[in-house]
Amino acid sequence: MNALPIFSRFGRPLPLLLLLTGLLFFFRLGAPGLMDPDEGRYAEIAREMLVSGDFITPQLNFLPYLEKPPLVYWLTALSLSLGGLNEWAARFIPALSAIGGVMAVYWLAAKLWGPGTGFLAAMVTATSSGYFILGRLLILDMTLTCCLTWGIALAYVAVRNQERRYLPWAYLALGLAVLAKGPVAVVLPALIFLSWFLVQKQWRDIFQLWHPGGALIFAVVVLPWYILVAWQNPDFLNYFFFQEHIQRFLAPRVHAGEPFYFYFGVLVSGFLPWVFLLPWAWRASAAGGPAPEASQDRLFLLLWFGVIFLFFSLARSKLFPYLLPGFPPLAILVARALTGDQQFDSPSWRWSLRVWFLIASLIFMALMVIAAFFPNLWKQMAIVSPYPMAYSLTLAIPPILLLTGLVSPGNRRYLLVGSALLLNLLVLFGVERVAETRSPKTLAQVINSRWQADSIIVGFQNYSQSISFYTGQPLFLFQTQGELEFGLQQRPENPYFLGLNTQLPELLKQHANFFIIIDQHNLEFFQTLYTEPITILTQWKKYLLITKP
Repeated sequence: MNALPIFSRFGRPLPLLLLLTGLLFFFRLGAPGLMDPDEGRYAEIAREMLVSGDFITPQLNFLPYLEKPPLVYWLTALSLSLGGLNEWAARFIPALSAIGGVMAVYWLAAKLWGPGTGFLAAMVTATSSGYFILGRLLILDMTLTCCLTWGIALAYVAVRNQERRYLPWAYLALGLAVLAKGPVAVVLPALIFLSWFLVQKQWRDIFQLWHPGGALIFAVVVLPWYILVAWQNPDFLNYFFFQEHIQRFLAPRVHAGEPFYFYFGVLVSGFLPWVFLLPWAWRASAAGGPAPEASQDRLFLLLWFGVIFLFFSLARSKLFPYLLPGFPPLAILVARALTGDQQFDSPSWRWSLRVWFLIASLIFMALMVIAAFFPNLWKQMAIVSPYPMAYSLTLAIPPILLLTGLVSPGNRRYLLVGSALLLNLLVLFGVERVAETRSPKTLAQVINSRWQADSIIVGFQNYSQSISFYTGQPLFLFQTQGELEFGLQQRPENPYFLGLNTQLPELLKQHANFFIIIDQHNLEFFQTLYTEPITILTQWKKYLLITKP
């Protein structure tokens, strides 16, 4: 099916898609404060690029920070320079990347099965809960996903349809992906295509992906920064490639301890509400079109997701956003199934809806049990109330309407997309509530309101990157290294790190005013180092903001 009835009423799919996704990812984008650690870190790195003028060596608290490549930092710095130092400008790049990734899904699905399937696939992608949330947060994974999706889609169409003109663009997209997140952006596509050719027993055909001009484009995009940053930082190659990529994959260094099945939970929670339709979609997507071609496309989409899922499941370090590049192929499979009307009355369709309704009901009942019998836990959840309850009820509506036949066959897709949009609206307001507990913006506002010419900010055994972004000031860090350890090794003379107990009181005496962010449990220890009177200005979570009287 190449078209949907909605297009006869609202025009061609692409403008409508741009309108809907623009609203999805830019509505209230700047409302929540930047959340620590990730959003504050990446926004501050971009700000320090503008302040220092050094766009080769990313810096955090004016120390080299070389865990990740600079593409998102560069783009965010450009956004901040044009839009100002605010949350909307800081999140502009991931939101734009989210739309770019949606457009890649639309393009690929339209190439395979027409614009109707392309539109649905794009909307399924945009309204899956994990994609929606991460497209509104300043992290690197959405830009990686955008570039990676374009690279894989272009390369697949180039091989499938023998249209080699797409290959240079695929190399360009993958080069940008490498600049966004590192070598994983080459490893994943290589494994996906190698698996696809091997499963088809056509492994020699992998050389169809070779394009000298594309390789040159890739080298021109990627190599200059890697060469320059290695020139400026002699330890870069060992640290970046070995410690931050190979060791992070093989050894339990950071974000470790999650079980092998961790990404099953990520899939279920991150691909809501469409995850309930996946078993049905796999069977239903086989209908229509020449059998060999349809089978080939389904196989490729399955391997696309499967390689990413298995790769990160095997990694010792696991994080929710890592699975994000695996959502686009699942969205295309769901959309392909939704454009086949004959599949809506199958037993697998009805069973999918029953499981959907059952899970939504269980979530609602679990929330009721927590409210009735676990008052302390319910109190902790109060920050996001009433959105979890509203979400579970809204989640149960589509399967009820579809199982009871209250929705006509022609309107089933619109019900599903509309309910997904409503669910994400609830998610949006819930995330804003969460941001209130994760963003130190209120502390920064107090600091800014009392700032004097000779003031300093001290993180007492803690480091909040967002504070630096909001105040425009570096933090003096007392006995805090963490992610700055490598930078301190490169620049041990950095004045912002205080490792000795005697250094802190000496620093405070040198300045007319100071602001110290301190865990309330460390206040007694601080007063053994600094015996002068202090004033507590405000409290955020467990942290106090103290200053001179």
